[in-house]
Amino acid sequence: MNRISLKEMKFFGYTGCLPEEKEKGQYFFVSIDMLCKEIPGAVTDDLNATINYAEVYEIAKNIVENNKFDLIEHLAYQIGRSVISKYKLADQVKVLVRKPDAPIDGEFEAMETEITVSNKEVVIGFGGNMGDREETIKEAFRAIDGDSDIEIVKVSSLYETEPVGYEDQADFLNGCALLRTYLEPLELLHRLQKIENDLHRVRTIKNGPRTMDLDVLLIKGVKMDTEELTVPHPRMYERAFVLVPLKELGLYYGPIPDDKAVKLYGKINFN
Repeated sequence: MNRISLKEMKFFGYTGCLPEEKEKGQYFFVSIDMLCKEIPGAVTDDLNATINYAEVYEIAKNIVENNKFDLIEHLAYQIGRSVISKYKLADQVKVLVRKPDAPIDGEFEAMETEITVSNKEVVIGFGGNMGDREETIKEAFRAIDGDSDIEIVKVSSLYETEPVGYEDQADFLNGCALLRTYLEPLELLHRLQKIENDLHRVRTIKNGPRTMDLDVLLIKGVKMDTEELTVPHPRMYERAFVLVPLKELGLYYGPIPDDKAVKLYGKINFN
């Protein structure tokens, strides 16, 4: 992994939980490490093919000097989010914030925190069986592509699939896609749910007809189980309409159940 770093940048800011910290302010020292799998500019000597550290400096300066957060942890996180959003080259951004004048009665050099913000690979499943199925899928991916916080890496072919669970409905068009994002899992889920809602997704019958379904299946390095989201998806390995497109994308190599017909519909042109 390649690294670009800015060390011990000194800014005057107003982050702190006490009123006097927000009124009087104090100095903060910020260090940023940006880890990248590739930096094309290292080979080409092209200024546009690397990370502009002058811009990174201004990002950090603006956030420290123009915000009044309670926690330096949140300050570091906001800097990391802003940097990784600006530079798609960065796979990971580590932000160290030091607070040498923390209002604590005692001897110390500084209070500090280090926060890491990472781009993660995410696998989603998609599908629908109402209206113009192919056009609705295109609309969904136009919306995903229009979100600057999400990168579409690759999308499978479309597969026509018999319904599962509730069978009195039309066949689905299904597929899977590999995305890249620094969004937290629930943030991503809520973005995808908004797209579903914008495409008139209605949840009335369990496993029933729908215009668009966008499911978070896998997030690299993440396991979670909440009321809103379980990752990995608990039923993905039972569903041929998920495993077949995953296999096409090179993301699955295990057995595929054949209890439901899944047939190739064709590649989709998103233009």
